[in-house]
Amino acid sequence: MSWFRDNYGNRMYERRGDYIWNAMGERCFEIRGEYILDNYGNRILEFRGSYIFDTNGNRVGEIRGDYFYDTYGNRMGMMY
Repeated sequence: MSWFRDNYGNRMYERRGDYIWNAMGERCFEIRGEYILDNYGNRILEFRGSYIFDTNGNRVGEIRGDYFYDTYGNRMGMMY
């Protein structure tokens, strides 16, 4: 299990196997290969290397080590 936390250390999402759950225990997303799917099976994000893209092909973030950054280089959160 891994926790995704905001910049203040608050737990936001938890990864259990191929699913991501919010802090209230509701299943939110599924990880299938390099894609993140919503609960209806729609692709919402794609990982290409360390970069994150939306469904239109726009780069929306980057993963560097344990931290997540937006497209402007601002740190958005971390993973434990």
